[in-house]
Amino acid sequence: MGNNLNDIVTVDISINTPAIDSASFDNLLIVGLPPLEPKGELPDVGAYGDLSEVVGAGYSAVGNDADPVGVAARIAFSQNPKPSKVYIAAIKESETDVLEPPVDTLERALGTDGWYVICPAGIDDSEYEAMAEWTEAQNKMLAYTFLSKEDPVGSVYYRSHGWCGLETDEQEAAEAPQANSYLHVAVAAKALSHPAGSETWAFRQLAAVYPSELSGTLKKALAEGHSNYFAKYSGRSISMNGQVRAGEWIDIIRGRDWLQNDMQLRLFNLFLMNPKIPYTNGGIALVQNEMIASLKSAQARRIIAEDEYGDGGELIPGFTVSVPNSADITATEKASRVLKGCRFSARPAGAIHAVSVSGALTY
Repeated sequence: MGNNLNDIVTVDISINTPAIDSASFDNLLIVGLPPLEPKGELPDVGAYGDLSEVVGAGYSAVGNDADPVGVAARIAFSQNPKPSKVYIAAIKESETDVLEPPVDTLERALGTDGWYVICPAGIDDSEYEAMAEWTEAQNKMLAYTFLSKEDPVGSVYYRSHGWCGLETDEQEAAEAPQANSYLHVAVAAKALSHPAGSETWAFRQLAAVYPSELSGTLKKALAEGHSNYFAKYSGRSISMNGQVRAGEWIDIIRGRDWLQNDMQLRLFNLFLMNPKIPYTNGGIALVQNEMIASLKSAQARRIIAEDEYGDGGELIPGFTVSVPNSADITATEKASRVLKGCRFSARPAGAIHAVSVSGALTY
């Protein structure tokens, strides 16, 4: 028997499905040579949930003859908490045994979502500059270890950060422990375990890598040159500095990338979930609301500072948002259906890396 109510009341229910966020700011991509004896065909980019899966693909992870990618994966999964997954992109060889440039491997890896920080493994540091150039044009980051007193990558990159893996000032690269070539993998795996904005890349305690005993002179030179290192302070081995080559803080870059993606996705879903956004103050307010929602979410993640009050009690907002008034927009602009002039200003929450205290004992 049919539904007789259709003769009186008709109800149609549509399902509006928002766009899914495919971007990730939490996972690392290890880039290096394929295993000497692969077990099966390797994907362009593989996602591995633990070290046994990496070994199952043919990578050797321990011993003097271990594959660099296998060692890097072992160090990544040695951190606490360990990453939920690690991505691996294998450099391909031609039929004439010529290796492709690592940037070609990265171009292919862009076809796979889910990774954020590039970690070279077993790649000569002469390739790092080209990898840094490539990374600068992407919403990604590059981390690398250098076994010398000077960073091999120039100081013009906002998306690349180098980590000095020497144990002492006098140590040569060949004398460094195998694990210290993957210091960048350890710190990336550790820092990425925290949501974007809630972390700093300094003061991370790392497993499976050895701390440096560098002179104060070299530590100062590394910090002033915006390079990073891993050293022991008061019995604890911690990462130090936490900056990209151009001098900005790593967590600021990661937080900005997260905010850009979040706001972009929210505004895109606004169009998907509504049949029409009118070019009126009401429609513009919908855009403004999504901007505010994204910025509030960034506040909750500690990317953006909370509202604060000055000494005089005046409000210092964490962010401000401004949008145009529909009445002030020309007919030509409205005919283009492009809304311009939506702006925000926000104060980054930042992080405290050092404290200076002065005091007095007074009778």
